[in-house]
Amino acid sequence: MAKKTKKKPIKRVAESGVLELWRKVVIMRANGQCEYPNCTVNFTQLHPHHYYSRGNKSVKYDPLNGICFCHQHHTNGKEAAHLDPDFKEKWLASGKRPEGWLEELTRRKNQIAKDNDELRGYWKEKLKEELERLEGEK
Repeated sequence: MAKKTKKKPIKRVAESGVLELWRKVVIMRANGQCEYPNCTVNFTQLHPHHYYSRGNKSVKYDPLNGICFCHQHHTNGKEAAHLDPDFKEKWLASGKRPEGWLEELTRRKNQIAKDNDELRGYWKEKLKEELERLEGEK
């Protein structure tokens, strides 16, 4: 009879901790500035925004899927990401991301993923590495 091998248990990884790391990376990558086109308002409270919904598990924690906005451009103003139906078109036209960004993000989005401890553990490590890299650039 074949001997069964036990799978190594996957460490529990809290979603809130991974999203907090994601938030820090998105804001730091934007140099603490709102990424809305021509935003000159000096807001101290910045909000990370998912280009593709957090409901899409494949890119939920991917910093490529993050955009940094001030409160006005995230949820509050008439041009806010959550209120303006033309938001994505306007933002993409601004050139805030390099050519090929949307294609790569869409490719990643179309992969199948389960939001489980394994996925969160993977992104937790990747985000920590990215945060360290960004802090080293300061």
